[in-house]
Amino acid sequence: MKKIISLLTVFFCSLPVFAGMSNSIEYTQLNIVGTAVKGGWDLNATPMSKIDHGVFTWTGTLKAGEPFKFMNTTNGWNKHVVATTRDELIKVGEIHHLDFHANGQLPDMYDNKFNVDATGEYVVTVDLRSMIVCLTKPVAAPTYPDKYYITGSALDGNVVEMNRLEDFEFKQSLTCKPGNIILMDTPEKGDDTRYFIPMFEDVDLTFGRGMVSRLGVTTDADARGWSVSVPGDYIVYVSCSDNKYMGRKHVQRKYLYIVGGCCERSWDYSDDSISGFLPNPENRDELIWEGELRIGWDGNTEPDRFKILTEKSWTDENYHPYIADTLAEGTLPIRTTDGADSKWKITKDGHYKITVNTRNETMTVEYLSTQAPASSDGNGDGLAGVDSAAIDGIELSSDNHRVELINSPEPVDVKVVNLAGSVIAHKEGISKGVVADNLSTGIYVVSVTGMSVNKSYKVRI
Repeated sequence: MKKIISLLTVFFCSLPVFAGMSNSIEYTQLNIVGTAVKGGWDLNATPMSKIDHGVFTWTGTLKAGEPFKFMNTTNGWNKHVVATTRDELIKVGEIHHLDFHANGQLPDMYDNKFNVDATGEYVVTVDLRSMIVCLTKPVAAPTYPDKYYITGSALDGNVVEMNRLEDFEFKQSLTCKPGNIILMDTPEKGDDTRYFIPMFEDVDLTFGRGMVSRLGVTTDADARGWSVSVPGDYIVYVSCSDNKYMGRKHVQRKYLYIVGGCCERSWDYSDDSISGFLPNPENRDELIWEGELRIGWDGNTEPDRFKILTEKSWTDENYHPYIADTLAEGTLPIRTTDGADSKWKITKDGHYKITVNTRNETMTVEYLSTQAPASSDGNGDGLAGVDSAAIDGIELSSDNHRVELINSPEPVDVKVVNLAGSVIAHKEGISKGVVADNLSTGIYVVSVTGMSVNKSYKVRI
């Protein structure tokens, strides 16, 4: 079975034959049709399930000696996925090649169909990217554990128990070296240990995307699991509802945006100075937003709720709570693997600080005061969130597109970081002087660190 399924992915990166044409092959839908299946020649009766981009599966009864083929659209008989020879017999364990014809009146000489020699239950798997089909027998659905443990050479053989978040998913952040990781249901390998593996062989987490398949189960202690070809931080997920997996390499985010009925601009994310998070100069995995939240600030559309966008877009990955209307208090887990539009809820107006750790996918909410501190006059100069008077003995100025340390009672390190997380300027051991000059208009973070001070300020130039 492993060998058959792995062959389906051999040509995953091959280019589509009809790319760019209006009658090109589609990778989002596929139906099985013919008198061999219960739905017969009804285009809509027997859809196949998509398990990856261009890969589909169907489980059901095929009648012996009756024809079947595949249709790539339900909008007319004009996209045929067929056999390469007439009345092509396909047996369990065999892989057969496919042809594609975009023709509303397909000549009989090209309309080749498959058939089986024995009526029975089959699993039909079609890979449109490599244009192959295989037939296997259904297997009994496995049972899945209440706990998962991760081990493997990528973790130096160490064992990590995955965090379970309610009844939604298991999730674990890992620091991996090149090697492999594998899931198991016991904290140590033993004779009764079951191992949970991807459907396809040689799946590399470095290039992982999407919850593409249900976990397979084996008792083979030498099962490889997932490969890791590039060292770094990874996040592994397993859905509790359908036992599908996802693994991906963690990429530090540069931008996050808060939107909601309790925000100053409500559901408008266009103003970075109001909705944009800022990178934490001391931890590149963290982004920070500080500002005022009010119940019903701008209208009555979910007046006490908010969520977080990863891009200025409603369709890119959003950050949500696992349970709708979770109170925004303390440190909370963030859900990124589900499209449900759940939101966090506030119970009181005030000035908040929200810190998001994108590696651990957590959000920490701090209620700072009943109102925001004094800010700049909004004309593009001054320090937003602080004025340029002495703070802990530190005097800063951000006039005329520059950041300047006016005075410090002790030598300090001053760092200026832009919204993308890049260090624009860094001066060490100074008591006064210009830190950054000729700055472009925008938002910056200025961190000041010394023996008795460790502060970060948001600057609007």
